[in-house]
Amino acid sequence: MTRKKELNVDPSWKGLIKWGGFSLFFAGIIIVFFIIGLGVFNVKLPLEPVQTLENPNIPTILFLVTLFGEFLLFPGFLALYFTLRNYDKVNMLMATVINALSVIMFFVSRGLIFTMSKIDNSFKEAVDSNKYVQVAEVVLKLQDVYSTIALILLSTASIFIGIVILRSKFFNIIIGYIIIFSGIFSIITPFAVNLGIPLVISLIGLVLMLIWQITVGIKLFILGNNLKIR
Repeated sequence: MTRKKELNVDPSWKGLIKWGGFSLFFAGIIIVFFIIGLGVFNVKLPLEPVQTLENPNIPTILFLVTLFGEFLLFPGFLALYFTLRNYDKVNMLMATVINALSVIMFFVSRGLIFTMSKIDNSFKEAVDSNKYVQVAEVVLKLQDVYSTIALILLSTASIFIGIVILRSKFFNIIIGYIIIFSGIFSIITPFAVNLGIPLVISLIGLVLMLIWQITVGIKLFILGNNLKIR
């Protein structure tokens, strides 16, 4: 694949690129905390209705932190757009729009998780808890659907980014491949979890994602910091 012209970034966007890079870096760090949290608190995916109703606080806090990281992806992708748009404006625009849609889907998905914490007291006090378990099953299934859609959108956006990076000279070509493979594995992840494939395998996409978000985030922060407004 031919690598195209040198980087040409409008310095008037230096602030967005700098802090967008920081956002992307921090989003990657939050993935690390999420993975550690799954192990430390023994949270199994997909979430089980009864266990979640009995103790909704841990998954609620865990997914609240994750939601913050997912929100940080938006300024991160904007920073990438203004950095790489001269290489391929169409693909970068598509990646940015698709990522924005994924953030919206993540918000809906995590919001459903938070509703579980609102009904746990009623569940514990109920004589007949079956109806609460049934509600929880519906909520968690809806959460899985929205989360899967969000992850597919984010993965697709990442693949577009990776393709553009392979054609640029600003990032290492290895990062481009890492981003593409992270997108591919992340698309598989929600289906792998539901099919009972070991968690280690299903987390490959998340590990690759945190690697590229941290690496690219640092590079964008340095770029934004060094840009000079004429």
